[in-house]
Amino acid sequence: MPVERIYVTRHGFRSNWDTTVPPKPAPTGIDGDPPLSAHGEEQAHELCIYLSTILPSVVRIYTSPFYRCLQTICELADLLKVDILPEYGFGEWYGRTRKTHPRAASQETLKSYFTRVSLDYEPIAVPSTEGETIQELHDRAEAVLAAMIKDCNENHPEVKTVVICAHAATIIALGRALVGDMSYDVRTGTCSISVYDADPSDNSIGKWTCLINGSASHLVSGEERHWSFETGEYDFLDVQAYHTDSQDVRANHARVSDINSVSVSDTVVDGKI
Repeated sequence: MPVERIYVTRHGFRSNWDTTVPPKPAPTGIDGDPPLSAHGEEQAHELCIYLSTILPSVVRIYTSPFYRCLQTICELADLLKVDILPEYGFGEWYGRTRKTHPRAASQETLKSYFTRVSLDYEPIAVPSTEGETIQELHDRAEAVLAAMIKDCNENHPEVKTVVICAHAATIIALGRALVGDMSYDVRTGTCSISVYDADPSDNSIGKWTCLINGSASHLVSGEERHWSFETGEYDFLDVQAYHTDSQDVRANHARVSDINSVSVSDTVVDGKI
């Protein structure tokens, strides 16, 4: 059973969320594909430095193909000297009622910005250009996860630990698919980390345990921009109004130093072990 642990993270703070500076143009030229803000770049650095030190070490990096996700995780790939696998099936969720449904750039285009992008990797799925219902998003997440795990099991037995970088709605669906609970409350702060461990005898979908739910303890500013289907809004203030020494936020999340020591038998609720 190769894959034993999955780290799921969200991209950093988007440039179009920072109202204190003019918006940055999308490097890919695609509407709805913004880069990170300066603060998001800081979050991404903090995330990658931490993920580069964890045990067991990350062996494989999957990411949504949207620019902000690759920008978030590219430093980790450089530190670990591994490829970035752009999985379109981990891309952004757009509801059916949305007027536009942006399509991410091609792997060749992404390679021109991020040298560690693999051109040999064949994405498992591409989201519909007509948008998806919430149920269809959950179905997509489950199908892509199952295929990813199967591919690692059969073709990459050396892979024990993977990282997935995606978007708020997508990482909720991924977490729910892994634990087998479609009502599971997944924390989704920017650059937060959720940790899932497989059942020791079966790493199929629905048999995983969430050890840590949306930890932001590795981030100087703590949790920011949590999003949920229920509210469709963010729980926390934008970065320019956010207090970086907020202990109340940090108290609600697992200490990052605990990630290496938790066991499958530990219970976790909203980031608390």
